[in-house]
Amino acid sequence: MSSVDEHMHLDTHAHVHDGTYPHRGSLMTMEVVREWACGVGHEAGDAMAPCDHPDLGPNSLPSGIYTSGYIHYPTYFVLAEGYRSAAEAVGGGGSFVTPYRHFAALMAGSGILICLLAGWRLGFRGARLLAATFAPSAAAGILLYGTIANPQSSAVLTGALIAWSGLRWAIGGHGFWWLAAATALAASLAVVQSLPAGVFMVAMLATLVLRRLGWTVPGPWRPRWWQLGLLAVIVVAPVIAYGRWLESRATIPNSELYGFASFDGLADVVRGALWELSILHTPWYESVSLGADPQAPLVQHAARAAVQGVPLWMTLAVFAPLAVVAGRALLRARAASTQEDRTVGIVPLLVVSAFVTLVLFPPALRVSNAFNVGFDYPIVSRYAISFVPVLVWLVLLATPGRPVLGRVLATLGTVGVLGVGLAIW
Repeated sequence: MSSVDEHMHLDTHAHVHDGTYPHRGSLMTMEVVREWACGVGHEAGDAMAPCDHPDLGPNSLPSGIYTSGYIHYPTYFVLAEGYRSAAEAVGGGGSFVTPYRHFAALMAGSGILICLLAGWRLGFRGARLLAATFAPSAAAGILLYGTIANPQSSAVLTGALIAWSGLRWAIGGHGFWWLAAATALAASLAVVQSLPAGVFMVAMLATLVLRRLGWTVPGPWRPRWWQLGLLAVIVVAPVIAYGRWLESRATIPNSELYGFASFDGLADVVRGALWELSILHTPWYESVSLGADPQAPLVQHAARAAVQGVPLWMTLAVFAPLAVVAGRALLRARAASTQEDRTVGIVPLLVVSAFVTLVLFPPALRVSNAFNVGFDYPIVSRYAISFVPVLVWLVLLATPGRPVLGRVLATLGTVGVLGVGLAIW
């Protein structure tokens, strides 16, 4: 099992399969204990009791006896259980862990297909369509979630749905309810998967304020305050409601489960927030967990080695042009001296909004965790994976006269996805 929380998610799958759901204080199920000790094992090491030991139980796991999988919404796990039932009905269930990994692969593959469809509908063709399709998933750290039981496997899919509907609305002026529906779907699966909606919420707020101040935002887009409020409710309400439900079922305090990440006071929270502000949480990152089998042919090892640096180059190829577009937009706005100059295009506005959202969500999430859950722990890069479609597509929309950039992104994206896929096949 992957060290990226796979055993915690498998524990939740086991609960759902038995018709229950874990709470704060639930012990790890024996299904996970046996899978760790007798089945596929775990990257973190062996269980502390052998497979056939009479004392084998939750206390045998190095990760502790309690599950933290309860913090995730049931939606993904219920859908995965439906997939498991269908797979078993046709004789393709496999072992305990297999159907849930297959479901994750289905979610990851669907994300790539939605990127292809959305890219076509957004008008990308040729190399730019390849870039729109593969560049969002071009990192082993992203593709990893299509091989393990983890709700993060649907991050590219939900991010693509939000980006597609949001760009369609912002550029074409129609389709708000599609954005609302995509945001609701993402927010029902995981908190971090609805984060790309923040790009459009920030742009909506900026547009409403700028137009009130006499600025012109050309195009048919006319966001309303009630639309901004509705999206905010869709994103925030599940967090509050689910948090209260968790508290009502908890049998142990947060301090007992998260003592390893406790903090001493407000000063620690402020330091943590400043730390997050100083880091670029790029969603393209390498994963040592996803590599060629030691016994694989040399060509597979060569393919894996060739794509080691793709996440870094992808980060540069995406963030550098976005930074240039955002910088020019801000400088142009600062230099505006007449009413005629007070104009900002919707795509540059969305680019600036994307940067604002990417910079602010990590400290906001870390502070929220500290006050709501009682632990202070760094925000990891995987929480930004749902941003990948909107970031890539904004680069392509903001640089229509730069075909070389589209070819670079297409090359990196195609080589990255196919290279990792070949290496782990």
